[in-house]
Amino acid sequence: MLERVCLTKTTLHMSSTSVFEAAAAGDIDYLKSHTSELSTKNDRGWTPLHFAARYGQLDVVTYLIEQKVPTEITNSEGKTAYALAEFWGFDNVAKLLEPAEDATSAKNTTPAGRHIFAPNTINYFAGSPLNRFSWFRSDKAVLDRLVRSQTSRFVLLSSLKPLMDDSQEQAQLYYASWSEVENLIGDPYGQKEDLTEIDVPALVFLGIEEFNGVAENGTAYWALDVTPNGSRKGDIEQLHQNLESRNIRFYDPRPKAFVLDRSSAAIFAQARAMIDWNLRNQFCPACGRRTVSAEAGHKRICPPQAGSADESVPCISSKGVHNFAYPRTDPVIIVCVIHPTEDKILLGRQTAWPKRQYSCLAGFVEAGESVEEAVRREVREESGVIVSNVLFHSSQPWPFPNSLMMGFIAQATSTEIKLEDKELEHATWYSRGEVLAALSGQSGAPFNMPPGIAIAHQLVKSWATEVEWGGNGLNAKM
Repeated sequence: MLERVCLTKTTLHMSSTSVFEAAAAGDIDYLKSHTSELSTKNDRGWTPLHFAARYGQLDVVTYLIEQKVPTEITNSEGKTAYALAEFWGFDNVAKLLEPAEDATSAKNTTPAGRHIFAPNTINYFAGSPLNRFSWFRSDKAVLDRLVRSQTSRFVLLSSLKPLMDDSQEQAQLYYASWSEVENLIGDPYGQKEDLTEIDVPALVFLGIEEFNGVAENGTAYWALDVTPNGSRKGDIEQLHQNLESRNIRFYDPRPKAFVLDRSSAAIFAQARAMIDWNLRNQFCPACGRRTVSAEAGHKRICPPQAGSADESVPCISSKGVHNFAYPRTDPVIIVCVIHPTEDKILLGRQTAWPKRQYSCLAGFVEAGESVEEAVRREVREESGVIVSNVLFHSSQPWPFPNSLMMGFIAQATSTEIKLEDKELEHATWYSRGEVLAALSGQSGAPFNMPPGIAIAHQLVKSWATEVEWGGNGLNAKM
């Protein structure tokens, strides 16, 4: 639940430009000069009384009641001004607005202790059909059986470019069979362990797509690096030639990866991120020795170098848990910032983006920082806007190379925009009507949204259309 925040005209840092903003900020003078608008509604059914109750503006609520504005009006979420004041903990306002006939009706709409969860959003690159079976990663007998299975499938990447079958109208991710890659893989999980063998393609066990919930009857998926180099360069180049003769090629993942079916997109995201991590960590950052793959590609270790002068000296990375020994994921926040009056959102654009494209603000989480703190810091650094409440929406793996986008919807307490760190070319507030036009792809829309596969698109769409996030309940085209 969002924390209660009491906003005054001072803390809102804005001048009133509508009766809604005036009511939220406690600006009675503005309301007195616009008395004909005191009962108007915005596109979400909110009246000035709703905003005054939402922000605990007792003097404004008192004035509006004196002006005999209707108090029983409900917004698009079915809430009266009384219900808003009670929900946000403004007891003095709620007492003033409490219905005379049934003072307990609003309190009993939801059974005590019950919490209604909105459906989870599954973004593109997420929602993998695979059970990762992490306990199989250290079981060589199981891995040996799985890698040699005729049903196993291999996602091949060359210089991190995925192998795709372009023979169909829409290119698809190509899954190689064991027979196609056997001579490249060799015997990675044989009985004899050779930790000094380093000139082998990166191989990662991704998981199993179970059949009717049974792993034994399912399909195991693997990721394999087939970049032409090393002692197997000739064999890899021959594989490339054989595939190209069948119109199967390695393509730059942008934009090809963005048109895959969702299951293949999620498998590709995992495969690319894992292969990228293995390729980037071939040397130990602690001592400089060559690292080798372990746990089916999910760990890299620094073994003693046979015959070397320091063979008996263990690397310090072998002690304790260190981030460089395990796959890396970079946390990134991305946020849809809501105006204090809740009828606009803050969007920005970078110079390198396509013309007219605007998106949510985003940035990396720094060390020693919570994700909520990262949201507040990034928004203030990039736009100068101050954020209070931060609510998690959904997340999206982003395999370019290994980020996890964590999406939030947050509440602003100021409105003045200052491009503090110059990362953005421009930022502005857009109304719900303007946002809906952009989401629907209307020709007259004032800006363009990122594509539907982007989490930024989904955050904005939720705010604009989904009642659970403050939307108007009207669907918008992806």
